[in-house]
Amino acid sequence: MSFHELLGQQRTLLEELDQLQEAVADLTALLASAAADEDEERGERCEQLAWLHRQQTGARVALGEIERALLAFMTDEPDRD
Repeated sequence: MSFHELLGQQRTLLEELDQLQEAVADLTALLASAAADEDEERGERCEQLAWLHRQQTGARVALGEIERALLAFMTDEPDRD
């Protein structure tokens, strides 16, 4: 291989290296963006899940109070049907 051929290959490899570095940078940015979106979506879903758990807890408390009131009503007036 001649000196000029080696220089040509070097130039070609440097161009390929630049393209690869750009591709790596683009992919890294894309992955960082996707990870942030997923984290944000995951965070929103966790907040929604926590809200649903609070709603369930509130409904269970309300049901417990209703059951107590019904039991109290039934024990206060057992002959009422």
